[in-house]
Amino acid sequence: MSNENRTLFNESWHRVSGQRLRLRPSVTLRRQRFRGENWFVARDGFTNTFFRFRPEAYDFIARLDGRKTVEEIWMGCLERSPKNAPGQGEVVSMLAQLYQANLLAADTTADTHRLFERHQKRRKQQVMSQVFGIFFLRIRLFDPDPLLNRTWPFLRWLASKTAAIGWFLWLGLGLSVVASNWDRALDQSQAVLAPGNLLLLYGAFTLAKLIHEFGHAFAVKAFGGEVHAMGITLLVFTPIPYVDATAAWAFRERWKRVVVGLGGMIPELAFASGAALVWAATGPGTLNSLAYNVMIVASVSTLLFNLNPLLRFDGYYILSDLTESPNLQMRSARQWLHNFESRALDVKTLESPASTRKEAVWLSVFGVASWCYRMFITVAIILLVADRYFGLGLLAGVLTFIGAFVMPAVKASRYLVREPRIERARNRAWAWALGGLAVVIGFLGLVPMPNHFRAVGIVRAEGSSDVFTQVPGWVTQVPSAPGATVATATPLVVMENAELDLAIAAAEAELVEARGRERQMLAGLAAGIEPSRVRREAAAERVDALEEDRAGLTVRAQSSGRWVAQGLDDWNGTWLPRGVRLGEVVGAGPDWEFFAVVRQDNASELFGAANDRAEVRFKGTAGQDIVVDAWRVVPGRQTLLPSASLGWLGGGPIEVRNDDGRGLEATEPFFLVVGRIAAEDGVDPDTGRSPLWQGRAGVMRFDLPWSPLLVQWARDFRQLLQNRYQI
Repeated sequence: MSNENRTLFNESWHRVSGQRLRLRPSVTLRRQRFRGENWFVARDGFTNTFFRFRPEAYDFIARLDGRKTVEEIWMGCLERSPKNAPGQGEVVSMLAQLYQANLLAADTTADTHRLFERHQKRRKQQVMSQVFGIFFLRIRLFDPDPLLNRTWPFLRWLASKTAAIGWFLWLGLGLSVVASNWDRALDQSQAVLAPGNLLLLYGAFTLAKLIHEFGHAFAVKAFGGEVHAMGITLLVFTPIPYVDATAAWAFRERWKRVVVGLGGMIPELAFASGAALVWAATGPGTLNSLAYNVMIVASVSTLLFNLNPLLRFDGYYILSDLTESPNLQMRSARQWLHNFESRALDVKTLESPASTRKEAVWLSVFGVASWCYRMFITVAIILLVADRYFGLGLLAGVLTFIGAFVMPAVKASRYLVREPRIERARNRAWAWALGGLAVVIGFLGLVPMPNHFRAVGIVRAEGSSDVFTQVPGWVTQVPSAPGATVATATPLVVMENAELDLAIAAAEAELVEARGRERQMLAGLAAGIEPSRVRREAAAERVDALEEDRAGLTVRAQSSGRWVAQGLDDWNGTWLPRGVRLGEVVGAGPDWEFFAVVRQDNASELFGAANDRAEVRFKGTAGQDIVVDAWRVVPGRQTLLPSASLGWLGGGPIEVRNDDGRGLEATEPFFLVVGRIAAEDGVDPDTGRSPLWQGRAGVMRFDLPWSPLLVQWARDFRQLLQNRYQI
């Protein structure tokens, strides 16, 4: 920022102007280059604490020797460089940050006491941070630097160009092996989260992350840095190794800091490539499963999480160095505070951390995106933990809510009450804060917003019906060839069941006997008439039921249309149990029907929705919503899915029973909705093509009466507690 945009004087200057301050003896200053400018890093070798500042601040900070007062040093800066000297507000802010980082000392007897107080305060902040970040607890165990010093001479060859070329070749070999066994890899991926695989998965994860962290440590050592902290991080109460590689912040060359950020992923990907070779070369067994788990966690999970810049993992620091934007999260928060003070309060004392308007926009956007993503990940982890340990998940949810909303509200209140920068605009600040809060609450709680829910389903031509076996039997004939046009009641498959014939003969004999006994009771014993009649009726009902089953041995079309079945000719002489899907009769149309599966947690919304308004969308048809003319609910709760493609076995989202090999029986009852789609409604007016074809899976959206967002969220939260935790 240019000096013209800075405020030279500050109302809080009197608090620091007379103090004689100095940097602690353990603090060293190093120069770095960012965006063509010189920056400086202050590092405390004793506490491994860093503070990065601009060149104009260096002239001031470098002269903190304890002999001159802050006022005298600042006046000297003004005399030497009037245009570039920091303003009083900047000096106050810098001194506060240096003070909080324990990089400053004062030649007074009270300084030791204040140093202890600052240490206690920082320890308290660390404890509070761990309490409210319960899923990311970090425990330091030992100093790995002596071990690294002893082993690095034997591993120095890893930092050569030859090793880099070998790494690329090794990685390419692993990728080619996976590509040539792609179908096998996909099939085995479905068992990664199976209960029997969890121990191997955790072992692979721990081993991969240990290599990852040592990769960071050796990368720091390769450039002459020191690593003095290593331990475990309790990630969702799961211990994984970590190493403190913050010494890389002091490296002057940007590429060195980037290499340290990539230093964990480079050996981990090499490890994944080696695991891929072992997996491809071995058959089913423990070694094969372990190699596959290593291949997954050391490649896919590493690239998805470690490279994500919205979390403070490797990708965050790599992005900071590549874009030359250090301290992204802190600077983005400071940028939002600057936006509030300069635009809402018209207070210009707080300098923007951005040097250009474009950078200011970038910091503002990053701050919002990072906060939203962290909240999303935290909520997802809370739900994951609560599914297994409800009490622990509830405690974590409460602590997260306090850390994410209550504590920031307390800090904001303190800022509005105590911050000296906004002394003259304090009333306006309160007005903006309370007004903004009222607007947000009013918008969320009072303004009606679109409301709807979705259900997965499949589309079928109108009049279509599935064909199932009604009774078990041996297939003897296939009178209707697949692909033929059939009418209602046309025989499709003929079966026989000798056991059923014997059961019918036995039931008929029992019926004859019951009738004779009834006639005998009518002639001689009045007291036995009623029991004999009941027995005769039961025998007759059994005969009728068995005759109905015998009629069911001839499977007939339930509607007219085209008979579609696969591999039916191979079923001759095959025993088929009850409930086997043989195929379907595709209706002649011309209209279509969409069969949607509505979960029980949407039951109240389903019966409150308008049945004359719904839309269907399919994958690959973005922007093309197909109108459902009308829909109806099939009476009663259903358990049998309209298609196996909607269940887990078919790649769908509906959970099905493990003992149902057909993949059709859902674990929880649902409501089946049938919507009608006119043939002309499905045609794209631009291309003239229709996205409707038999059995295509899609999503049906049901429109509900508009309601405020808070009402919708409260309903969703209540349903979540009821359905997942029975509260």
